This record gives sequence, structure tokens and C-alpha cells, in this order.
Amino acid sequence: MMEHEGMKEIFALQWKLNIRTLANAGKDFESVMKDPEQKLVWIENYRKALSAELAELIREVQEHGPGTQNGKVEIVDILHFLVSLSQIVGVEPGDIASLSAAANGTSFESCSIQAFLGIDELQNSLKWKWWAKGGGFKPERARSAILDLWNSLGCICAVFGFGFPELKKIYVAKNRINFERQRDNYNEDTKTEEDNLSIQG
Repeated sequence: MMEHEGMKEIFALQWKLNIRTLANAGKDFESVMKDPEQKLVWIENYRKALSAELAELIREVQEHGPGTQNGKVEIVDILHFLVSLSQIVGVEPGDIASLSAAANGTSFESCSIQAFLGIDELQNSLKWKWWAKGGGFKPERARSAILDLWNSLGCICAVFGFGFPELKKIYVAKNRINFERQRDNYNEDTKTEEDNLSIQG
């Protein structure tokens, strides 16, 4: 029950951040959420971002092993985009299985493969093969892919020994940093990771 309430708080914070982030890009997040065509654009945008964050996490684990503080911040970066995707496809906090499961001998590699397969399934829910006839957006397939990604995130958290209370604490800290970045006109060319170094589990 506490995890469910905590996840609801994370969803609410992410909604506010997405409103601010898209406003800085000249867009209205709430209008995007109501526009079927824009929804597809942002599923793809967030899917790409989540994939990039997963790649960063894999690099971190390759270099330093699972369980590092920076690795936990990378997991929280994945969480930001997974919540955003969930909001677009209609996955609610109550639909998400607990992220506090035990690892039970599962490897980080198998969790990562599971996550990339979920990302691929999400892409396959969109009409992205421009050379193929037919297709079109398949909302139930997208929703199923998002739920698979939540399971993958739970798997990764278990390997890291990363319980929900710590996950939420780091999420709230990173969400605050992301708001500050938006306020300060975050720029890909000038960004640093110094603000991330202040985050403690």
C-alpha cells in the first residue's frame, strides 16, 4: 500500500515536470496527451530517451558493476521516461507490480535483455515501418509493452538491491534537479553531471 501511494506521488511529480519541460519547448503537455497523433510522437520520443538511459546504465554496470550510486541515478532516469510513457498509454500506479521483489539469482544481463525486448515491443506497437502497408498504432500492445518494461525495471532494481523507499527518495531529488535544469534553460551542449553527484540514496 505504501509503495502504491509513493508511486502515485511519483506520477504526479512527473506530470508537473512534463508540463514544464514541454512548455520550455513551446508545447502544451496536456494538449499533447489529448491529441492522438501527438501521443504517438511522444511515445517515440520517450521510448528513445528510455533506450538511451538503459544504454547508460549498461555502461555503468560494465565499468563498475551493479549497485553503484550513479547506477541508481541512471535507474531513476529510466523511471522518469517509463512514468511518462505510462501516462500516455494509460498505465496507472495501481497497474504496476511491486518494484521490491527479490533478485532470486537473476542477472543484470537478463534484466537488460528483457528491457530491450520491451522497448522493441513498444516500437512495434507504432506504425514505424514506412515501407510496409497496413499497421497503425496498437494501444493494447503498447500498454502491454509498458507493463513488461515495469517488470524489467523491478528486475533491475532487485539486482541492484534498490528498494522502493530509496528509489522514491532519489527520484524526488532528481525531479528537483530536472526542474532546476528547465529553469536554467538546460542545454545538451553545456550540461554537466555535477548536479547528479549531489544525490544521495
